[in-house]
Amino acid sequence: MRYRAGERRIVCPCCQNDTFDLDYRQLNTKAATLFNFDWANKEAAILVCQKCTHISWFMREPEADRRTNTELRGEA
Repeated sequence: MRYRAGERRIVCPCCQNDTFDLDYRQLNTKAATLFNFDWANKEAAILVCQKCTHISWFMREPEADRRTNTELRGEA
């Protein structure tokens, strides 16, 4: 799936691929872990590049970009 952050299409900074798998990870803090409050920590969205597996982190979930390759090139 392709994604956008604001008006910008997201591309992998390592291989320039533009297809990713979306997942979520918890942002653990020492204090919350110490008192068994890990459930209260914030969560971040991650995009895993489908080509090279580089992981990009986002505090706000990127928007899915459902446009086709033809639409992205402006040929539609």
